[in-house]
Amino acid sequence: MLFEQVRRTIDHYHLLEKGDRVIVGVSAGVDSMVLLHLLNAFRQEFDLFLIVAHIHHGLRPVESEREAELVQKESVRFGLPFEYGQFNVKEFGESEGFSLQDAARRIRFQFFHDLLKKYGGGKIALGHNADDQVETVLLRLLRGSGLKGLKGMLPIREGRVIRPLLEVWKEEIEGFARENSISYLTDSSNLKGDYLRNRLRLNLIPLIEQDYQPGFRQAIIRTSTILREENDFIEKEAGEAYQKIAYEEGGEIVFKFSAYQSLHKAIQWRVIQRVLERMDGGSNMDEGEWSDVNLIYRRLQQPPASLLLELSHGLSLEKRYDRVLLRRERPRTIPPFEVEINVPGRTYIREIEREVVVEEREWSESMRPDDFRKVAILDFHSLQFPLRMRNFRPGDRFQPMGTQGTQKLKEFFIDHKIPKFERPSIPLLISGEMIAWIVGYRIHEQSKVTAKTERVLRVEVL
Repeated sequence: MLFEQVRRTIDHYHLLEKGDRVIVGVSAGVDSMVLLHLLNAFRQEFDLFLIVAHIHHGLRPVESEREAELVQKESVRFGLPFEYGQFNVKEFGESEGFSLQDAARRIRFQFFHDLLKKYGGGKIALGHNADDQVETVLLRLLRGSGLKGLKGMLPIREGRVIRPLLEVWKEEIEGFARENSISYLTDSSNLKGDYLRNRLRLNLIPLIEQDYQPGFRQAIIRTSTILREENDFIEKEAGEAYQKIAYEEGGEIVFKFSAYQSLHKAIQWRVIQRVLERMDGGSNMDEGEWSDVNLIYRRLQQPPASLLLELSHGLSLEKRYDRVLLRRERPRTIPPFEVEINVPGRTYIREIEREVVVEEREWSESMRPDDFRKVAILDFHSLQFPLRMRNFRPGDRFQPMGTQGTQKLKEFFIDHKIPKFERPSIPLLISGEMIAWIVGYRIHEQSKVTAKTERVLRVEVL
């Protein structure tokens, strides 16, 4: 019965193909030991190359040694390669800020992916069963989740991680082990109430089945299947929306905020997820952390005109009015600075990593610069020395060339759609109390060259 059910799952979801290399995660528990036996039984039919992978988590030294011995013994009996990894999960979790279970999961998958590289690709087979699926859905429900979480684990993920036992129950697996004399060991930590998952398995689910709904586990599986199908539809819609509004530009992913805002909220959330997955090398986030997705989604609900978010994995998101971009680097924080400028001469400003070059010259029309963003030509006699270069301060005022009266520099930045987070990096050339030049934008009305100008100061920022 179990053999036929697993075969149906394999065929229905196309879990195995002829000639597959499969890393089989085997813990020595009943699920993974039965999985190993079943895959070995399918080995000839599918021409499989199986690699047995076992991990010592460093949490139960005595039990772990016995588990490793059993898994290795079975590997030898089947004539399969045995790969053993030993890690200190507790130390890793504490150093990285992960829970014990999350740290163990991350270490396992890293170990499996390293083996895929070693053996030239393939698939990873895991022993999750229908009871594990029920526990997973309940855990996500208790912690708060949408369709993506409540659909549960997938029989196949990323075309690589397969779960052949996902549609059979624990009691069926244990019965198959007894009938076929398959040796296995029980992890003592699974019987303790230290973890929420264990308490669901040992206490809550039996209570619900006894007092409220005898078919509770089956109901959860049916619900997760329905939600998986509905999620697949929304994912398809989200994929089409992503293709319409987002594009890559110089290693960044960019989209118009107005186009994003026009999408349904359920699609918005998934578009953000796709952007992050794309920036993170295409990795699927189904079983990862969602904090960055939720952070971006919340902050883009009613955002200011400009916004800067620092994300995990060295990523950052910027919103510049109607333009949103995600890049693979953290923005530099520019501290307040003020530097006296050598006139004439060169001055390096460490805070913004720019060099200021100043020359005094007689004025001629041929001196007008090609690039007004980097070069300013100022009337020499309109300036007060020494000149200084600094960044924005609250209360700064400025009279742009060609205008009457001054305006707050903050308003100038807003008019020119300069994001708030970018303003500290814009250097200002200061003459006395006057901002003579907003580098890259405009010079002061009083500093401009006139018909009476005889000498000028040429200022270039490299």
